[in-house]
Formats: sequence, C-alpha cells, structure tokens
Amino acid sequence: MKNNLNKNTGTLLIAAIAASAGMIVYIITSVTGYLAASAVNPWPIVCTVLSVLLLAASALANQKLNAVITDILVIASSVLLLVSFYFFVLSRVQLAADVYFIPVNYPASEASALHISIVGVVLYLIADIAVITAAFVGKPVRE
Repeated sequence: MKNNLNKNTGTLLIAAIAASAGMIVYIITSVTGYLAASAVNPWPIVCTVLSVLLLAASALANQKLNAVITDILVIASSVLLLVSFYFFVLSRVQLAADVYFIPVNYPASEASALHISIVGVVLYLIADIAVITAAFVGKPVRE
C-alpha cells in the first residue's frame, strides 16, 4: 500500500489543526472573561466545523476522488474559513475599539480578551493560508 501522506495532505492537516485551534480560542473568549455575558455567534463555529470536515475528506480521499472534486472541496473549505474569520473579527471590533481607540478606564479582562482573540484570528489566517498553499502545491500523482 502506498503512503498517502504527501505535501498536500500535510498542509491540509496543518490547516485543520490551526482552524480547530482558532475555533477553540473563539469559543473560550466568547464564553469566559469579559465577553461571558455576551451572545455567542454560532456561524464561526459551524463554518469551522464544516471546513475541517471538508479538509479531512479532501486529505483522506485525495487518491480516490477526481481532481476537480478535490479542488472544489479545498476551495469550499477556504471560503468557509474566511467566513469564520469574518464573523470572528466582526464580533471583536467593539472590543478593539474600546481598548485601542478609547484607552481610558477599561478593565484588564477586556484587554486580555482582545489579545487572546488576536491569537485566534491569526490561527484562522494561518489555516486559510495553509489551505491556499495546499491548493497549489503537492498535488497527488494518480496512477
């Protein structure tokens, strides 16, 4: 049996891990600390889970699926990650405005929530860059 791990599969795995970590950061910062009383937007969670499932399907079945289908899965995953990124950033705009543009008497927990959220946003960007990279490098060779 031929080894199914190649550059494409490894890059998709990195993307799935980074996206999952970004989602975990989003959930943690949304339900604890300064933002504990705010409503949690479910769209970043739903889109990230769907994206990770598409990444897993693309990575596991890259030898069995048609190249066009694999490309569609990767593109759909990238779009879902961008939607997650969008909603994550949109939910933190007020927080960033309070900390960076009105830096008077904000609680320390507000700054902590913002800085941890920045880590989550960067993880989403890393995941999407990995997905875009996987779309162009390490295409599996079909026999």
